[in-house]
This record gives sequence, C-alpha cells and structure tokens, in this order.
Amino acid sequence: MNIESIDDKLYKSLFGLTIVGNYTEIWNEIKSNNKILKEAVKIKKDKFNEKDIVNGLTISYAMLIDYESVDKEAYNSLIDAIYSNKDIARIVMNGASNGGFSYLLLSLFNHNLKLTDKQKEFAINEAMNKTGTILWEQRRNEFYEKIDKKGITDDKITYITVSCSTNPIGEKTALEYMNNMFDSMSNIQAHGVGEFDIRYHILRNPNWSISEKQKLIMDFWINDESYLECLEQWEWNIVNDLANIKGYIILEREYLYEFSYEDLLNLYNDKKTIDIIWNEIMFCKLMRELRPPKYEDEYQKIIKY
Repeated sequence: MNIESIDDKLYKSLFGLTIVGNYTEIWNEIKSNNKILKEAVKIKKDKFNEKDIVNGLTISYAMLIDYESVDKEAYNSLIDAIYSNKDIARIVMNGASNGGFSYLLLSLFNHNLKLTDKQKEFAINEAMNKTGTILWEQRRNEFYEKIDKKGITDDKITYITVSCSTNPIGEKTALEYMNNMFDSMSNIQAHGVGEFDIRYHILRNPNWSISEKQKLIMDFWINDESYLECLEQWEWNIVNDLANIKGYIILEREYLYEFSYEDLLNLYNDKKTIDIIWNEIMFCKLMRELRPPKYEDEYQKIIKY
C-alpha cells in the first residue's frame, strides 16, 4: 500500500494548482478502505526529520471534514494525535501555516466529539498563542522587560528594511517590531485568523461549560475593542448569511435578539437553516451576557443613576 501515492492523488483533486480528478469520487473510494485510513493517520517525521506529521496529510484533512462517515477507530487515532502533539495539531493544508485551517481547528467543527479535560486544556493552550490573549500580552511584556533590563532604548538608531524600503528606527522600537513580526509569522499562530479563529470555535463548542466560557472570553481578548470587533463580526455574519442573500431576507443586526424561533420559522423554509441561524443568535446573545460591551455597561450605569 503506497499511502503517499494515494494521498498525492487526493491532494491534486482538492488543492492542486491544476485540479486533477474528481475529489468526491477519489475520496469515496479512499474512505471505504479502513486500512488506508488507519495507515494514513500514523505519525512519522517530515522529510527534514524535524517535525511530526502523518502518513496521509490530505487523507487526514478529509477525515476531519467528513468525520461522520469515516472509520471511527482511525478517526479517534487522529484525534488522539492532534490533542497530544503540537506538530500534528498545527498542520495546515488549506491556508498559511500561521493562520490557516489547522487540524486542531477542523476537529472543533465536530460538536459531537467529546473531549477530555486534558484535551480541552491542550486546545486552550494553543488558542492562547493567538494575538491579543492574556498569555500573548504576558509574553510581550516579558520581552519588553528584558529589553529594559539590558538598557536598550531608542537613543541608538538602527535600520530596518520593510517592503524594499530601508528606514531609520530606534533600537528598542526595532526589537519590539521584529519580535511582533516573528511571533505573527510563527506556526504557533495556526488555527485560523480573524474573528473566526480557534477562540470563536472553542467558545462555540459544547465541550466547554458556560462557566468555563465566562473565563475564556475574558482571557481570549485582553483588549475590549478587539473583543467588541469580534462580537460585531459574529453578528454581521448572521445578517449576511448566504441563506438571507438567496432568499432576499433582511435581518437588522440591531434587532437580532428580538427574534424568536417562531419568527425564523416564518422567514425560512429549511429547518437546517433555521437551526443554524438560531444557534448563532443564541451564541452571540450568550457572549454579550458573559462579557457585555463596555458601552452597554456605561448605558446600564446611566439608567440606574
């Protein structure tokens, strides 16, 4: 059995610069063979002998997408590898290594997957690497303290090149800039980008209790403005859902929380769509309750006064 050859065939049908073959047909043939799936999820070293990977990178990716119809033993082996090995968790097949759809992120799409406390902790630790978390802020402050202890200031001028342009800059500012740049380019930033990165998917996942989410939503965004931007984008995502565009349905973001489930029954014909929209509304409502935007706090103070 040549897993690399099988995996390469699947890869070309999905991610090839020139698509070769029918992905659905190729994947259906692969997933019907449990031996291939079990072999694909076995761990090995990459060609540089530096990081752990799996035998079938694309096959494993497809298993995480089509989790409902693949061999459970092979799938669970892959899950165990993802939640115990950072190299495997950070594998990205679709997007950049510092923010694409990682194996870990894809695994969280399966809300029926029951995670252990240890696995949940692993996911949180990975999420805390994202820009703007309490851990990210702590690491940044520690770096600044090291610079200060060494007596490095902006009194000394150095030069950095950005976009083919070389500019003078203070030494301290240059070091801070380079540190932030290297951090943003690292694969520790895997697991999605923007408002729908791993933090959203953890908060959206039923494995975490409301009390756990209460703490996480504070730790995930140390900056109130950054959190509010995410919250508003989650709400706009509901308003701009493809189902609304196709059905010429207009939802006002300001009135999202006034809709009842029965209201949605009158707007949409498909129950699956209704449930998706309703669950997203309920999620955003919960996030607003767990961490109300600052302007709402101020508004409540005015009312009480």
